[in-house]
Amino acid sequence: MTMPDDDKKNPGDRFRNILSAAGSKKENVPEAQNSPIGKLPRLKPKPETPTANAENPAPPPAPQAGRGNKTEHYLRAFWTVASIISLLFNVILVGGAIFALRGIGGLNIMGLGTGLLGGLYSNFERMDASHIKTTIPIQKDIPVSLNVCIKTGTNVVINQDTTIPNARVTVQTGGLNIQNASTAIILPANTNLPVNLDLCVPVDTTVTVSMNVNVDIPLAATDLHPAIVGLEKTIQPLYCLVNPSALSINGSPVCSSQ
Repeated sequence: MTMPDDDKKNPGDRFRNILSAAGSKKENVPEAQNSPIGKLPRLKPKPETPTANAENPAPPPAPQAGRGNKTEHYLRAFWTVASIISLLFNVILVGGAIFALRGIGGLNIMGLGTGLLGGLYSNFERMDASHIKTTIPIQKDIPVSLNVCIKTGTNVVINQDTTIPNARVTVQTGGLNIQNASTAIILPANTNLPVNLDLCVPVDTTVTVSMNVNVDIPLAATDLHPAIVGLEKTIQPLYCLVNPSALSINGSPVCSSQ
């Protein structure tokens, strides 16, 4: 309720009086509801936040919702895509195998394996028993520098008349007897004289060598032999698997050591 002198007051003073009157008459419910304060919407009381103490410990923090669901969603998507890719790959692989089998048709697989492995094994044996044969031409200038010593007897033919002065001669013929007389002797051209040679002749020249050298090298005596034998041993188990009675090129059984 308002007093008669309230009309003379300003609106601010009137609003303060209304508030003070509403506070002093809280027990009078009908009047409080008719006042402007009673027509205002009432605020709900704010719940008290429990404080942590020894008797009432602080509640654990609430888990963040959404992370687990998102990770699980990604894992499910990943496994779905991986399963689809694996299925497609298996379908393609099976289709390729069927197409290959249809392409092979009626081929004799056992006969093909025997012929292939047998041919490889036989050729390795022939390779190990083969020879490298060729002719190597050699043509080269070889320098020669040496002393050639000669010590022998030989005959020498003079090419002109040769005078031997103060030669000591003995002549016994008829009534003529000359003992150890000094005279000059003339030897005519083309006279054959036996002589002894004892000398060293220096030789410094170039000799041209031109020849063909035949070469015959067995592969079994080279470093290729262990490699060829290793190849034979590699295919021997498979060859004996498809053809246990196989024979080598010399007629001995291949699978005797199996």
